[in-house]
Amino acid sequence: MNLTGDRAIEITSNRVSDEYLQLNCCGIQQNKGKLRAACRPEGRLDYHILYIKEGRCTITRDDKDMVINEGNIILYRPHEPQFYRFSAGENAVSYYLHFSGYGCEDILKKIGLSRPINYVGKSDALERIFLRLTSEYMLKKPLSIEMCTGLLIQFLSCASRLSLTGQRSVNYDTSIERICSQMHRDTGKNYSIAHYAQDCSLSISRFSHLFKEQTGVSPKQYLTKIKVSRACLLLENHGYTIEEAAQAVGIDDKNYFSRLIRQHTGHTPGWYRKF
Repeated sequence: MNLTGDRAIEITSNRVSDEYLQLNCCGIQQNKGKLRAACRPEGRLDYHILYIKEGRCTITRDDKDMVINEGNIILYRPHEPQFYRFSAGENAVSYYLHFSGYGCEDILKKIGLSRPINYVGKSDALERIFLRLTSEYMLKKPLSIEMCTGLLIQFLSCASRLSLTGQRSVNYDTSIERICSQMHRDTGKNYSIAHYAQDCSLSISRFSHLFKEQTGVSPKQYLTKIKVSRACLLLENHGYTIEEAAQAVGIDDKNYFSRLIRQHTGHTPGWYRKF
C-alpha cells in the first residue's frame, strides 16, 4: 500500500510533547478522486484523529475492513497500527489532527471521546472550530500554541457533545446562535418568543423546534435560565436588593421573582444576599 497525503509532515508532527496537551499539526485532506492511503504498522508516537467530513474511508482493524462513512471520527492512539484508505473515484474530504501530551488520555476519557469510532454527524459548529484551529496553526501568531490548545479542546468537546447527545447531521442554523447571544444581551427586557422568531423570519413553532434541536432546551427555558443566573449573580456579588435584581432581569413582580429563583436554585433570593 502506498503512503500519500500527510507524509511530508511526518517528521515535524510525529512527536510527544512534555505539556499536558499540545497540537502537533492539523489540516484538510482531499483525495480528489485518487487513491490516498496510509500504512503505518507501528502507528505514530502521537494521537491521531481523522474526521470524515465528506465521502467515506476504509480502515483495517484486526485484519478486517470497515467502511467509515462521513460524520464519523476515527481515533488512533500512539503506537496503534494505522491502515486506512480513500478509494479512487470518490471525492472524500477529511480533517486530521495530531496531538500529544501526558493529559491526552485523561481528556478523551473525561469528555467521552475515547472510542475508536465516534459518530458526530456533520456540524457547522465543529467545522468552524476546526477552520479557526488550522488558521492559528498555520499563521503562527504570538501565543499560537496556547490558542491551538484551547481550540483543540473546543473541537474535542464539541465533537463529544454531538456524539453524546445523539445529534445526527443537524442542519445547523447560525441565526439560532445569533439569537442566543441576543438573549444574553436582552436579559433586562421582556421580549416574547414571537419577537425572536420574527427576527429569524420563522414561525414560532419552527423557531422553537430549531432552537431546541440546537440547544437542547426550549427558548422559554433558555431565557429563564439566563434571567435566574444573572439575578443570582447580581444578588450575590454586586449587592443588589431583591427588587433591583428582579427589575434588572425584566421581572416586575417581586413574589413571582422569588418563586422563580427558589424553583430553579432551591434557595430564596435573600439567601444569595448573605454572601
